[in-house]
Amino acid sequence: MTTETTLRYDSPADLWTDALPLGNGRLGAMVFGGVAVERLQLNDDTCWSGAPRSGSAPDGPATLAAAREALERDDVREAERQVQRLQGGFVQAYQPLADLWLEQDAAADGYERWLRLDEGVAGQSWATGAQEAFVSRPASVVVVHRTWSGGPLRIRVTSEHPLDRPTGDGTRWSTTLRLPSDAPPDYVAGAQVVRDRGPGTSITAAVALEVVTDGVAAAGPDGLVLRDASWVTVVVATATDYVDATTPVHGDADELRAQAAATASAAAARGASALRDEHVADHARLFDRVALDLGGNPAAELPTDVRLRRHAAGEPDPGLAALAFHYGRYLLIAGSRPGTLPMTLQGLWNDAVQPPWSSNYTININTEMNYWPALSTNLAECHEPLLRWVGELATSGTRTAAELYGLRGWVAHHNSDAWAFTESVGDGTGDPSWACWPFGGVWLARHLVDHHDFTGDPVDLSVVLGAARFVLDWLVELPDGTLGTRPSTSPENTFVAPDGLPASVTTSTTADLAMARDLLESVVRLGGPPDLLAEASAALARLPTERVAPDGRLAEWRDDVEDVEPEHRHQSHLFRVHPGTSIDPDQAPDLARAALATLDARGPDSTGWSLAWRLNLRARLRDPAGAEAMVDAFLRPAGSGAGVYRNLFCAHPPFQIDGNLGFTAGVAELLLQSHRTAGPVRELHLLPTLPASWPSGSVRGLRARGGVSVDLAWERHTLTAARLVADRDTTVLLRHDDTTERLDLRAREAWSLTR
Repeated sequence: MTTETTLRYDSPADLWTDALPLGNGRLGAMVFGGVAVERLQLNDDTCWSGAPRSGSAPDGPATLAAAREALERDDVREAERQVQRLQGGFVQAYQPLADLWLEQDAAADGYERWLRLDEGVAGQSWATGAQEAFVSRPASVVVVHRTWSGGPLRIRVTSEHPLDRPTGDGTRWSTTLRLPSDAPPDYVAGAQVVRDRGPGTSITAAVALEVVTDGVAAAGPDGLVLRDASWVTVVVATATDYVDATTPVHGDADELRAQAAATASAAAARGASALRDEHVADHARLFDRVALDLGGNPAAELPTDVRLRRHAAGEPDPGLAALAFHYGRYLLIAGSRPGTLPMTLQGLWNDAVQPPWSSNYTININTEMNYWPALSTNLAECHEPLLRWVGELATSGTRTAAELYGLRGWVAHHNSDAWAFTESVGDGTGDPSWACWPFGGVWLARHLVDHHDFTGDPVDLSVVLGAARFVLDWLVELPDGTLGTRPSTSPENTFVAPDGLPASVTTSTTADLAMARDLLESVVRLGGPPDLLAEASAALARLPTERVAPDGRLAEWRDDVEDVEPEHRHQSHLFRVHPGTSIDPDQAPDLARAALATLDARGPDSTGWSLAWRLNLRARLRDPAGAEAMVDAFLRPAGSGAGVYRNLFCAHPPFQIDGNLGFTAGVAELLLQSHRTAGPVRELHLLPTLPASWPSGSVRGLRARGGVSVDLAWERHTLTAARLVADRDTTVLLRHDDTTERLDLRAREAWSLTR
C-alpha cells in the first residue's frame, strides 16, 4: 500500500497560513522555512489570558421564568431581552507565546520545503544548507537542526508580550513573560487587552533555549550569535504556572525559568540525532496505525499548492484527498495528547493576542468536530484531553446550572476556555442566536458515549448523567402535552418573526429535541440510577421526533417559518444523522430523505468547517455524488471564501482547524460506518458511500464501534478484500455490496475476506 504523507513546496512561507505546523500536544511551532530569515512561531497550550473566575447573572431563575412567559404569549422580543439578562461576560483567549528567529546572510538557491506527516518533521534545503525541525513529546522541547556554509547565525526570541529580564550565558538564553489578564474577543467593538500584573491575575510563562554547535556562541539581550559555525542544534523549552481550570496561578517566574532551562539543557545534552529518532518513533507509533491509498498519482511529487490549483481546475487527483485525510490525523496527533488541553478553534497554533473568536472552545459544533476522527481513525489516546476537560467543565457547569437556572445537573453554553467557563456569553448584549444556547454539555456528552462504544473503556458516566439531569430539568410541558425546550435556539441561525425582522428565540427547535433525545437514549442504554432511568424513559415517550416540513426538508423550527439565511452554515437540526446515530436511509428513510433535501437546499458552498460537516452528513445519508462535491469544494485553494490555505489549513475563512479534522472524519465515514445496531449486534457497513472518483484503493487500520479494526481494498468500486480484528469476542453484522452476514469474531483473531 502506498500512501501520501508529504506536503511539498518550492518557496518559504510568506504568510502564517503558508507555514508548516509542528506539535507534541503541548508545544506547537509554525515553521516558515526562510533561509536568510527563518521564523518559528511558538505556542504552549497552557498560554491563555485571564485566570479562574466564577459568578453568574443575578436573579437567573426569575429571568428564565420571564423569558418563558414571554414566549407563551408569543412576545419574541421580550423573550430576547430576558435571555440577554442571563448572559455573563466573555471567555478568555488562547495566546501566542513567542517567536524564534534564525537570521544569516544566505541565498535560497535550489530551495525546497516539506512536512513529512509520517515523521512529524518539517524540513528545508537550499544550495548551501539544510534544516530540520520537530517538536518532541518525549523530551518536551522544540528542536531545530541547521547546517550551512559561511557566515554567522543570529538566534533571537521575540514575543507579543513584554519580556521580563531576558538573560543569556554562552550557549543558553532564557526569559519570562506575563500574559494578559483579559483579552476580549476581537468582535467586541472598542474592547482593549488588559495587562494587570497583580498576583493571580494572569499566567506567567518562561522560555529557555540552549544551543549545541561546532562554532562559538555569545549571548545578547534577545538571544545568541554564532560565529565560525557550520551547524547548530537549537533546543527550546517552555513552562507556565497553569495547573487546571480552577487552581489559581501563582506566578513564580524564577521557578518557571529554572524549570524550562533544565528541560532544554537535558534535551540538548542528548544531541539532535537521538532526539529525532526518539521523536519519530513516538510519533509513528500513532500515525502508522492507519494508511490510505486512493490510487497511483503522478502529481504526488508536485508542490502541494500546485496540486490544489490543478485539482480546482478539474485535474483528477484522488491522492490529494488522501493527503488531506492524513493531514487531519497528523494535526490531531500534534495538537492533542494525553495530559494536554483540548485543541482550540485553531488547534495548538495561534499567532494573535486577540485571535479570531478568541481561538477558544466553541462548543456548538467546532470543538466537537476537532475530535470526530479520534476514534474512527485509531487515535483514541488523542481523545483524552477533551474527555478530561469535559469533566472539568461539568464541575464548573454544575455551579452554573444551580446559580443561573436553579436546576440539577450541569450546563455549558456556546463558548468556553481553559478556565472551564460555562455561563452564557455576551455580557448582556450578545445576539441570542449564538449566546442563548445551554446545550453545550449535551453535545459534549456524546463524546463520552462514543468513546465507550468504540473502545469499551470506562468513561466518567457521572458526566453523562449530569448532562441528562440538566436536560430533564430544562424540559417544560407544552399545551399539547408533549415536552419541549423554552427558550430555544438553533445555533447561530435565525427565522423571520411576525414583525418581519430576524429572530432566534423560540420554543422547541429541532436541534434541542434531537440532542435531548440522543442523550436520554444513551443514558437508558448505558444505565444509571433507577429513578433517573425511569425519568429519562418517561421523558423520551413525550419528546416529539423530527418532522418533515411541507417543502420536503427536515424542519428546523417548531413552526413553518421563513429562514433569514436559507444557506446557513449550521445544520444542527440534522444532529441525529451525524454525529448522532439514529437517522439514515435504513433506520428512518423518510427523515433521511428530508435531511438530504435540507442539505441540497443549503446549497453547494459554505464555510470550510461546514463543508466538512456536510461531508459527514452526506456520508451517513449514503450520497456519494454529494459527498464527492463536498470533497472537491473543501480542497479548493482558499481565496476570498472557503477552501484550504497553502499549508492545507482549513479556511472558514479565517483559519479554523475543525474543518481539517472534520474532513478526515468524513473520509473515514465514506469507507466504514458502524453506527447502526440490530438489537445487541453492531452492524459494520463497508464502503457505504464510495465516491465515483475513487474507483480503486485500500485503507488499513480504521476502527469501528465495538472495538474492531478494519482493513479494506476495492477495485472498480467493488470490495475485493477485508480484514477484521476484534479487541474482544463480539458478534457483528457485516454489510458490503448487497450482502449482509453475521460474524462471530474472536478476540485478536483475524477474519478475512478475499475476492
